[in-house]
Amino acid sequence: MKKYFAFLVIIVALASCGKDFLNNEPHEFTDAVFWKTADQAESALAGVYSPLQDEEALGGEDWCGMEAFSDNGYMNDNYSDYISMTEFKATQNIEGDLDRWAYVSYYKTIKRAGDVLANVPGMTMDEAQKQRILGEANFLQAFSYFQLAARYGGLPLYDAKNSASSLVRATEEKTWEVIEADLVAATGQLAWDHKEGRPGLGAAYGLLAKVYAYRGKWNEAKTAAEMVINSNRHALHTDYAAVFTMENENISEILWGLGARVGEYPITPVLMLPNNVWNGTHPEPLGEGWRLVSATNAFYNAYQAGDTRKAATVAKRGVDVVTYNGSTDVLQAPNNQSDVVCIKYMSPYAEEYSSWAAGLNVPALRYSDILLIDAEAIMMLNGGGPASRTTGVAAAAVPFNLVRTRAGLPAIASPNFNNLMYERKMELAFEGGDRHFDLVRWGLAAEVYNSLPAEGTYKPVRTFNPAIHKLMPYPQREIDNSGGSITQNPGYSGAR
Repeated sequence: MKKYFAFLVIIVALASCGKDFLNNEPHEFTDAVFWKTADQAESALAGVYSPLQDEEALGGEDWCGMEAFSDNGYMNDNYSDYISMTEFKATQNIEGDLDRWAYVSYYKTIKRAGDVLANVPGMTMDEAQKQRILGEANFLQAFSYFQLAARYGGLPLYDAKNSASSLVRATEEKTWEVIEADLVAATGQLAWDHKEGRPGLGAAYGLLAKVYAYRGKWNEAKTAAEMVINSNRHALHTDYAAVFTMENENISEILWGLGARVGEYPITPVLMLPNNVWNGTHPEPLGEGWRLVSATNAFYNAYQAGDTRKAATVAKRGVDVVTYNGSTDVLQAPNNQSDVVCIKYMSPYAEEYSSWAAGLNVPALRYSDILLIDAEAIMMLNGGGPASRTTGVAAAAVPFNLVRTRAGLPAIASPNFNNLMYERKMELAFEGGDRHFDLVRWGLAAEVYNSLPAEGTYKPVRTFNPAIHKLMPYPQREIDNSGGSITQNPGYSGAR
């Protein structure tokens, strides 16, 4: 039986889900009677994790749904406002479910982490325990800011001593500076050894490397990535498909995974599962899969011959064999709009469908991602990159080929940026939307998206305008709740 990191339900935590994040009432954790003991500090830290498990955040629909912005997937369910954003047609963000509640959940984590960071330093407790608590809080705050900054740019920056800080967006540059500073602090507070569900130094340096890449700070990205690589604490698992199983959810390849328990959030596996796998050819509990996000044929057809990640990631109706609920046969999935589904998280249901919440951790940050960030940084520092996509860079071969050869593909002596684009697309597909944010930060989203033909009615021809669509429209309800002190992004309705 797997061990679980217990996320406590804290009565004294942030105001209930019914209250808006922008409520000016002080956080309950600021009560002077609370911040006294080490156990209280641990309880407060546990409360930082819990919003990430929400269905609309890292624990479910939001993390899965971000893939619909890319060319890899689409939204199968009828979230019309969200789909409008993925098709770059939205003039404002009025999504009342996935996107807006993801924003609220991430900000709950930001607020709770900020309260820990404001109060724990002054507490009397074991110093090593204190540093670990602060390191986790810094990492989780940075992770949550990162998720939102990649979408919206500048954000309100929470200050536990100034409630008005939540009512004004900082600049995009300032927001990224805060994310970077949080992670730098975490690298001085965390250790390589850590418990399940908690970040260690590998996660802190790994996310820091990714943040540096988003900021174009390539020397720093290389240095941070190689702190992870040279630590000898992390390695790729030999079998790509096996990474996404409950048996291997705590292997060293997972720099940080959000803990899950059977019957509780997170619920990633059921969100990707078709709601009729066999179409009556084998026994199954019909309608149990939510089929929220599915894959495109363009993605299915983009795999190079011999890439073992294909069979681990996608299956095509009437073509590919899958195992579900004790049966192994050719996939049917008649209710899917495309004939391709994502099967990356299907393993918990191979023998039987036991629960809509299967208990599989969310692989939020993997070692392969950091290897490819290292390769990217080396390319950018040696004449490669989006503007020189065919320029080979031999110095990037070692981290690049660790990922590539694990997938059963031949090593490339001098990989170029086109090679890197392929590896990041296939390696990280359906893991929180990296493909879209990669194309945006590389300045290649318009070229890639605007050249794709329509695929059915579920993935129409799209027009990506970098001047507008490099950022998503800011959640309109948060603008309204602020009385207009939070402003809309350029190019969208109501922008100033």
